[in-house]
Amino acid sequence: MFWRSALALICTTACLQAEPKLTLDGVTTLPRLSESFGGLSAIEMSDGGAEALVLSDRGDMFRLTLDRSGGALEVIDASRDERAARLGDTEGLATGADGTLYISLEGPARVVAQQADGRFEKLAGHPDFETMIENRALEALAVARDGTLVTLPEETTDITTPFPLYQYQDGTWSKGPFIPRKGNFLATGADFGPDGMFYLLERSLSLRGFATRIRRFDLAAPDLAEVTLLTTEPGTYGNLEGLSIWQDDQGFTHLTLVADDNFYTFFRNQIVEYTLTE
Repeated sequence: MFWRSALALICTTACLQAEPKLTLDGVTTLPRLSESFGGLSAIEMSDGGAEALVLSDRGDMFRLTLDRSGGALEVIDASRDERAARLGDTEGLATGADGTLYISLEGPARVVAQQADGRFEKLAGHPDFETMIENRALEALAVARDGTLVTLPEETTDITTPFPLYQYQDGTWSKGPFIPRKGNFLATGADFGPDGMFYLLERSLSLRGFATRIRRFDLAAPDLAEVTLLTTEPGTYGNLEGLSIWQDDQGFTHLTLVADDNFYTFFRNQIVEYTLTE
């Protein structure tokens, strides 16, 4: 009996140690770099964390050079990227393993892929895209390790209807699995981590401000193995809409989130970063 109790204790301890945890690295308010620098809805970080590509909801992209040597994140250079300038209501951003840039849009709902000559070409759509509410459509976009594109709408028809994931592979969209909606949170960003898991960024709005939630899913598991990594109090951060997951030179996994100021002076362009430990 003793060895069984000891084994149970060891297993319990190991399970507790394996619980994922997010530790806040820092919060950086971004300066207004130009008249068009705002409304940031997506971010893609380079591994190592030295560069970021940020996308606004008006098709404006900026490439940021970042400095972390002083302990606090600093933007030391920013250059405008014109590739998405004429696309419209751009929301999600993802980069394939081959460097191909993908963008999802809300109005009308569609996903585009950058071609070799720099132009963006619309991918074939799913029938559901035509019936989505324009300002609540394809808010988040991510690329899995096998190259599958995954997108989902910001909102569903009601609070009990789950978020459908749309997966694009070999020129065809499939629908599912379905992410359960919980509370008043809406989907705003997504990414796949180096662990192959799907990370979903969500936000809710109240009179106290924006609340943020991050959930993680195993899309191959029948029950999706849902884990809530973060839920903030309203007003903790700004309107966080973009999520990028990357690894530093030591192999640690980081989550970088970017806030949309909606081009209002009383909101903030903001980068929030966490380190993930298991």
